[in-house]
Amino acid sequence: MRWIVVSLLALNGLVFVYFQLSADAAPSAAASLKEAATSVNSDPLSVVLLSEQPRDRSVASVRIKPTNKSVEAPVQPLCTLVGSFKRLLKAEYLVERLAALGLVAEVKNLVVASDSGYWLYLPPEVSRKEALRRLSELQGRGIDSYVIPSGNLANGISLGMFSQQDRAQAMQKQIKKQGYQSQIVNVPREQKEIWVFLPQGEAAKLSDERWLELLSSEDYLQKRQNLCADVASA
Repeated sequence: MRWIVVSLLALNGLVFVYFQLSADAAPSAAASLKEAATSVNSDPLSVVLLSEQPRDRSVASVRIKPTNKSVEAPVQPLCTLVGSFKRLLKAEYLVERLAALGLVAEVKNLVVASDSGYWLYLPPEVSRKEALRRLSELQGRGIDSYVIPSGNLANGISLGMFSQQDRAQAMQKQIKKQGYQSQIVNVPREQKEIWVFLPQGEAAKLSDERWLELLSSEDYLQKRQNLCADVASA
């Protein structure tokens, strides 16, 4: 009986100690949870649900559309040319007719490219004296030729300009048979032509039917457009 009483007293003491320890641990756990919550809210990397964010209805949503628009080069003005005329008088007559119709026009002499030529020649000699000696030798054999007076081929011997390459090559073979090594060079050729020039917008003052009438006044006339800057500098 004595041992039973002692055991009950010991058990009551253990229960008392257990509840005391539990009461002390509860505030510490609560403080730990509070500290953890504070650290999460203060962390800049913490995740916040979109539904929890405050909504500001005063801010509108703007969608930016990409653009592929490129910078366009400025359009250069176009002028009108009518021609070409074989005689200056015919061009001047057209200018007078256009003036009577209220159009501004003028006559221009333009340098235009024509078909290339094929120049057959002998390379330059070491001096003018040697070039004249070679020229005399060629002419003595009946070969039409002359001394080139200036330029990169000065003191060379020209054997002629041909409009077709096969004709130049045929002459080259004949010259070779006589012991001369000639060369052929392709030369772009230019010629002057007479045209009537109208500034930008002038040609549009007449109808297509009226232009057809004016162009039919002479054979092979044509109306075309060119850059004003190119014609003005000619």
